[in-house]
Amino acid sequence: MTNHKKICAEIFKITKGTQTEVLIDSKESALTRFADNVISQNVSNTDTGISIRLVKNGKMSKVNFNQTDKVALKKAIQNAFYLLKNQKKNSGTLSLLKPVKNITEKKDLFFKATAEISPEFKALQIKKLAKKCKKSGQTCCGTLENGYNKTTIANNLGLSLSHKESYIKYSITVKDKDGFGWAEQSSNDIKFMNFDKANEIACKKAKLAKNPIAIKPGKYTVILEPAAVPEFLMFMNFYGFGGKFYLEGQSFISGKIGKKLLSDKISIYDNAIDGPSAGMPFDFEGFPRKKLALIEKGVVKNAVFDRKTALEAKVKNTGHGLPIPNTEGPLPLNTVISTGKTSIEEMIKQTPKGILITQFHYTNMLKPLSLEITGMTRNGTYLIENGKIKKAVKNLRFTESIVKALNNIVCVGDKQVTTSFWFFKTSAPALKIKDFNFSSSTEF
Repeated sequence: MTNHKKICAEIFKITKGTQTEVLIDSKESALTRFADNVISQNVSNTDTGISIRLVKNGKMSKVNFNQTDKVALKKAIQNAFYLLKNQKKNSGTLSLLKPVKNITEKKDLFFKATAEISPEFKALQIKKLAKKCKKSGQTCCGTLENGYNKTTIANNLGLSLSHKESYIKYSITVKDKDGFGWAEQSSNDIKFMNFDKANEIACKKAKLAKNPIAIKPGKYTVILEPAAVPEFLMFMNFYGFGGKFYLEGQSFISGKIGKKLLSDKISIYDNAIDGPSAGMPFDFEGFPRKKLALIEKGVVKNAVFDRKTALEAKVKNTGHGLPIPNTEGPLPLNTVISTGKTSIEEMIKQTPKGILITQFHYTNMLKPLSLEITGMTRNGTYLIENGKIKKAVKNLRFTESIVKALNNIVCVGDKQVTTSFWFFKTSAPALKIKDFNFSSSTEF
């Protein structure tokens, strides 16, 4: 039994008289992995995870399981009732949410053709790249993955919501002697994928990255390609805009709503409804999501809240609840940085001296309140001199405050790229930033 409605109905039959919430997440994925110009692995996975949350008389319990037969459902419900009976009352336990009107999918994110891509199709796409690399003396590795996710949130107060979306992700690294180039594309709809373009970018970057030179650490003007910018957004989403961190005074925006903290060239929104980072139009409590301004022209507009943190802050719920219970509190999951008017080519031409960065990796938080992070460049780092890419440089470690960096914006790119990582989906343009701090060089 994998029908979400039937699973919920079966559970609600048994839990009559107790508020019951059911969260179901079904996934199908298929991944082809390749290395040294040869396909090395094909794997597929089908999985359904279910959680049952019971609420009664100020008590709450929750169980998670992944078996959908009637015996497994009954056993899980028994466990949930046992846990509920042995819980202590908690005055902060909220009743489940009754149905909310006007929750609609404004953007279709499920495409059957994308969810059902064959291994043969993926092999043909990888063959094109491998053939291109062999001809030029390069080698490639990477993954090509597709599938879909379906999420249902329902309770026995009448709430019943489902969301389904497909995905495809093509991530490749090309090696040319000591040079590495990287490219990635992802989409909900395969018709927007351009495999040839991704192959061309990775091969060109690898060739350009050969024989890198070492440069001294220090402050440089940098051009971050769109793939590097989500590293900033990831930490901002988690430590900056989350309602729990905001209320605890641990966020850089705590107590600063309405104040200008970043460059007026930066605007950030959370938009699960119809933007390039669109996703589930309701949160994990069943509350509707909407487009929400987080930063507008450098001015702090909002943090995000769920039912609990909204009550604490005495503000409206913004629809950013995660599965309960959780330690993170509400988070923005579908963020977008607005575009500017400058292409990457123009940014390079307008730079007397700087560094072009393809990617960051191994980034970690140092100081949450100022959003100071550290990490390294990867898969294509290049020196710019007199408006041209002069030479590849060896990878550098950076130590920088995101708040400071986003106050030093020179210009913003004219095109967005959408990236999914962890449970976040972000869309960002390239950014040109002055006085970006590189703390050391590295041979990695």
